[in-house]
Amino acid sequence: MGTRVKAVLFDIDGTILKSQGAGKRALEHAVTDLFGTTGAMDTVQFQGRTDPYIIHESLEPAGIARVEIARRMDEIKERYFSYLRRYIREVDVVLLPGIRDLLAVLGRESVIVTGLLTGNFVEGARIKLGVFDLFPLFQTGVFGDDTSVRNEMPAIARERIRALHGTAPDFGDMVVIGDTVHDVECGKRAGARTLAVGTGWTPADVLIAQGPDLYLDSLGDTRQALEGILRLLELQPGPPN
Repeated sequence: MGTRVKAVLFDIDGTILKSQGAGKRALEHAVTDLFGTTGAMDTVQFQGRTDPYIIHESLEPAGIARVEIARRMDEIKERYFSYLRRYIREVDVVLLPGIRDLLAVLGRESVIVTGLLTGNFVEGARIKLGVFDLFPLFQTGVFGDDTSVRNEMPAIARERIRALHGTAPDFGDMVVIGDTVHDVECGKRAGARTLAVGTGWTPADVLIAQGPDLYLDSLGDTRQALEGILRLLELQPGPPN
């Protein structure tokens, strides 16, 4: 029997890059154009949340009905992407340590599917990753367009991989990489392996308390990150006792 297909699924903001507030600024302007308010957006926690979740949690407290938000979601997205394309060029987007090298070495592992598991809308992800020409390096992805509920994303990823390869990884053969407690939670809920990385806005002790299978301060040490991922996927033996 051949080796089972495996998957390594990355969050974007705080894990791959930091867009220095360009996304929030773009979304604020988009909803203000259409609804005349940002609602409760200043109090909504963006980190680890999906774009539709942020939009609903911001606008519903301002009296804008969920059905109205849904009816105008395509307009919101169109305006958001237009602003994001502009604002992303006005900030110094930071590519986080080790990302390009890690994606390169994972891309050479024939049994591993490298994908995205992000709350960004797919076009927002494309715009952000496009700063560094990284979007084509991912074979698949699950986005905020697919669900507003992050915990549903691993199951969607599994079916996307099945459509690509004719077979799907077991959840235990998936590693979810992210910088927030929500990334860790969504992986653990599905039964996936989790790698928490301390390059976002969540303190290390908070991430570690969430119980990830592996915590790294960053992905900057490519050998360390790769060995950790392969160990989680049982593609190499663990350290000797």
